[in-house]
Amino acid sequence: MISPLEYQDYQTFLKDLFASKVAHRNLSLRSFARIAGISHSYLSRVMNSQKTLSIGAASKISQILDMSPEEEAHLMRLVARDQLHESSRSGQQLRARILKVQRNTKSVISQDSFKAVAEWHHFAILALLNTKDFKGTGKWIGERLGIPHEIAKESFHRLIKLGFIVKENGKYVVMNDGDIQTPHDIPSQAVRENHRQQNYLAGLALSSQATEEIEFQNASIPILKADIPKAKKRLRLFMDQFIRDIEKNPGEEVYQINLQFFSLTKNAKRDLL
Repeated sequence: MISPLEYQDYQTFLKDLFASKVAHRNLSLRSFARIAGISHSYLSRVMNSQKTLSIGAASKISQILDMSPEEEAHLMRLVARDQLHESSRSGQQLRARILKVQRNTKSVISQDSFKAVAEWHHFAILALLNTKDFKGTGKWIGERLGIPHEIAKESFHRLIKLGFIVKENGKYVVMNDGDIQTPHDIPSQAVRENHRQQNYLAGLALSSQATEEIEFQNASIPILKADIPKAKKRLRLFMDQFIRDIEKNPGEEVYQINLQFFSLTKNAKRDLL
């Protein structure tokens, strides 16, 4: 399929996309617009540089095309840049607008960057920033997460140094709303260690937390090997939808959801997600 990563403007990307019958699914411009919930005339004018693409429309397009996080982030950057050129707002308002786009776009980080924040509490701190009573001190963060105050303080400042957290108008803000991912299907010791830590925390919760506050499910199912990619894709889509439906900003507590999908039979190839 044609990828937006190969383009420096979304107009040419869209023209080439429909010239290829939208990834060989034989979708016309009109039928694609209908699925996306946008008007055919609007999409046509966008392609002809008569209209700028909105962030909302770009998000719908990326979902229909099942773009990777990298592709979606690149498309959003192209849209934000185009809107910047078209807008007559003040510089401060424009910067706020671009920051908003960046915060609401999935961020895919390198394995090296992930190593620096692989311990579970880094991601918990990012989520904690979006709770109602957040305080950016090691003491408050440590008490909320049950970790030593010094470790909480060091981790908080590490996240700021690496750009995961920025300060706007005197308030700490999480870039990308904390939606940070590593590239899919690339083996990494740091990623594996992070999953091991999450499994350990889940075990502690199972033993210590009230039944009405937790939910644990499991199932063993026979599948075809050819369906493994489809299963992984469905799980990723479920996770995205679950977060969109349940996450609240500001929230009250930080919860963890783990999806686990792995082989129980001995003759299966053991590739970690």
